[in-house]
Amino acid sequence: MRYLILTPIDSWFFRDGRPFHKGEATSDVGGLFPPSAFTVVGAIRAHLARSMGWHEGSWSDEICRVLGDGYDLGGLRFRGPMLCRESDRGLEMLFPAPLNLFGKKSDRGYEMRLLRPGAEIECDLGRVRLPAAENIDGMKPISGYITGGQLKQVLRGEVPDGRVIPADELWSSEYAVGLARESETRTAKEAHLYSINRVRLERGVHLLMGVEGIDDLLRELAGAVMPLGGEGRMASVDIASPVDDISGFRPELRAASGRIRFTLVHITPAFLGRWPGPGEGIPGAPGRVVSACIERARRIGGWDSVSRRPVELKPFIPPGSVWFCEADEGELNDIMSMSRVGDYTEFGFGEVAVGVW
Repeated sequence: MRYLILTPIDSWFFRDGRPFHKGEATSDVGGLFPPSAFTVVGAIRAHLARSMGWHEGSWSDEICRVLGDGYDLGGLRFRGPMLCRESDRGLEMLFPAPLNLFGKKSDRGYEMRLLRPGAEIECDLGRVRLPAAENIDGMKPISGYITGGQLKQVLRGEVPDGRVIPADELWSSEYAVGLARESETRTAKEAHLYSINRVRLERGVHLLMGVEGIDDLLRELAGAVMPLGGEGRMASVDIASPVDDISGFRPELRAASGRIRFTLVHITPAFLGRWPGPGEGIPGAPGRVVSACIERARRIGGWDSVSRRPVELKPFIPPGSVWFCEADEGELNDIMSMSRVGDYTEFGFGEVAVGVW
């Protein structure tokens, strides 16, 4: 798999799911970052289609054979998008901090703990094992990003060294106000005032998107500049090899009493349709769910550039979410070979990392 580095020429604008129609009350629309894989994949495919002679409307049969059509990607496969930053070691991949990582500041620095399924209790879900840990008074989930090395520690069931990188060290928000004017009176049009939230990456921070199936077209992407996101804002494209790629990392899993305990940590958002509860299975994964650390759904849609209308919003499990699972020891090979769950995995959704608990 080759990796594309996407860098904003200025700033980017990625819409979230709030209404953005004429006459509706909106304020600071935007805020979905990193952007959806649908957005990034769509921008890459549109750029490649333009290099093959497309301008507007439906793609020709020749373009469809290479780039697929709509949700059919043909022979293309993507991974991401993910954040990365330049370091002394090279281009360093960054991953959302797992939600079972709790912490707080103290006189000794930053204390952290890892949650695991606790003792069975009675609650509104029935008798379940909620995530728990000792000595976590005053601690809360740590929001931010960790390196590949730190994530490997978490997957081995260890508290990571160092600190979690807060989002404001990687990007900042810029609020912009716009309006439309009447051509004759040069006054503001009624119901055409809006405010949006743009994203500006810090120096040395980039988006990273893995891609395979387009080796013959990579020359069209290396050094290219293409629109990405709303307002036609631009991104430069380069090709590089990141360090600390965890895609092939698998910790040692051991069976106990014929059972294997493992975690699934979401690297990218995942669409599962119906979210499983305790004792149920995750689509595309062996075993059953024992417990979980999950935030509220991230609603992701898109834009249909052919019919020029928005795509229905769907609830995705946010990255950083953690499932605690249990499976028969005979399913070890299935567990170790697992890398993605749910739907739209060819776009880059549903990537998971396997760990222990």
